[in-house]
Amino acid sequence: MERAERPDLPSVTTTAALLRLGRILSTVSAGTARHLVRRSWRRLRGRPTTAADWPEELARIVERLGPAFIKFAQIASTREDVLPPRACTALKRLHDDVQPMRPQDVRQALAEHLGPGWARSLTDFHPEPLGSGSIACVYPARLSDGTRVAVKLRRPGLTDTVRRDVAILSTVFALAGRLPGLRGAPLADMAHAVGASVLRQLDLDTEARNLALLRDDLSTLEFIAVPAPVSALCGEACVVMDFVPGVRDHVEVAELSTERRRALADQTLRAVFEMLFCTGLVHCDLHPGNLRLTRSGSVVVLDAGFVYRVPEVVRENLALFFLNLGFRNGPRCAEAVLASAEQVDGRSDTAAFTADMTRLVDRYGGTTARDFDLIAFSTELFASQRRNGIYASSEFVFPLLALLMVEQTVRRLDPDVDFQAIARPIVFRAASGRPAGERRRRLETAG
Repeated sequence: MERAERPDLPSVTTTAALLRLGRILSTVSAGTARHLVRRSWRRLRGRPTTAADWPEELARIVERLGPAFIKFAQIASTREDVLPPRACTALKRLHDDVQPMRPQDVRQALAEHLGPGWARSLTDFHPEPLGSGSIACVYPARLSDGTRVAVKLRRPGLTDTVRRDVAILSTVFALAGRLPGLRGAPLADMAHAVGASVLRQLDLDTEARNLALLRDDLSTLEFIAVPAPVSALCGEACVVMDFVPGVRDHVEVAELSTERRRALADQTLRAVFEMLFCTGLVHCDLHPGNLRLTRSGSVVVLDAGFVYRVPEVVRENLALFFLNLGFRNGPRCAEAVLASAEQVDGRSDTAAFTADMTRLVDRYGGTTARDFDLIAFSTELFASQRRNGIYASSEFVFPLLALLMVEQTVRRLDPDVDFQAIARPIVFRAASGRPAGERRRRLETAG
């Protein structure tokens, strides 16, 4: 099958990896020791101790470990079905509330990017960040004509540490994927995808271009907003973009009316499916920090650092899979997976895989967000592929990541939303916009 270019992860020397691993273990040990000392001190003073405060220490440890670890923690924080709710709550702080840059680093970054006269281009610059992420911080400012903008500045001195951490984490996840209970899950591919995304996020010039593309791709969706970059002021270490009012205000789902929640769930899913099936430019990092609910009732998509271009053949097979999942047609779903597999040979048991898919699709097909468990579904799917000698394309990992990141947000907005029904017309529209041929006929005859 056609394969997209898969970015290589960095290689690091054994000495560098071991030195960094030593610092990682030291950081984890120090954080654990602090937590135990606090608990012991409370006992000595007769104060009650519970296990409820350990998630906060976990978040502090992850923050000290740096961007690569924070990225994995951000993904984990969206999975309240996997981690304890207290842990998810603590880790959510890492979306946009880590230790901000020092003022001198902010001034240095602005001078390096825009020159010593940066204040003429960016007036009324506020050093108090709107958001503070693992790789960059965002600040409010105005252009010389008075237009309000947000300025995203990359933290200094990240590159070498991030490269080492990505290599270490990729190795750890690859080893974990060999454990008996995890052999069905594509941990190595997911670690590769997330690691590559962290490295891409170091290049803010690419992010600015991605923002412009996403804004154009999603412009027809009424409640979805994407800030426009100010291209003339963007570069490798800086993105200047439209300031979107209300983004900083934290809005709880419970504050929105039922009608608005349903509309937002619908629009959020449509945005993801437009990316997956139509445009192919997929935002794979839609955690709550990058998918903001505003008091005006819209959803703002931020941070286009982790964006992936899905090849057309993968989009077509994914569309065929989703369409037949809604129709509960297991054999056709199996056909879509087999068509996208990297390897199907004489040792592959396609009949057994088709039987597995039929049972799986019978169980999950046509269900609402409340009853569809994407992690359980994906794990069973990959386990069957492995068991039956079918090697899935790693390109499917990126759409899976996009859906994993947004699933819990959509479920909180409207647990009864029928995501498969929302996908169906988008799939048909995507098919009708392509040249006629065998692949299009496969979509039109699905079900």
